[in-house]
Amino acid sequence: MVFYYVFSGWDGSTADATMFQDARITDLPIPPGRYYLADAGFPTCSALLIPIRGTRYHLQEWGRANLR
Repeated sequence: MVFYYVFSGWDGSTADATMFQDARITDLPIPPGRYYLADAGFPTCSALLIPIRGTRYHLQEWGRANLR
């Protein structure tokens, strides 16, 4: 495990989108052509890959797809 960025000092009840926006404004570098994997609590933007709501992503489903 390698930590690339630590953003501390926020209250535990702060929304993910609020912390992400502040980090981007402050000092979180996301180089062009690079993306971060995020959950549904983050805003939609060009730097984040967010799963589609209602879609189930399971490794078992991918394994069975290759057998067909």
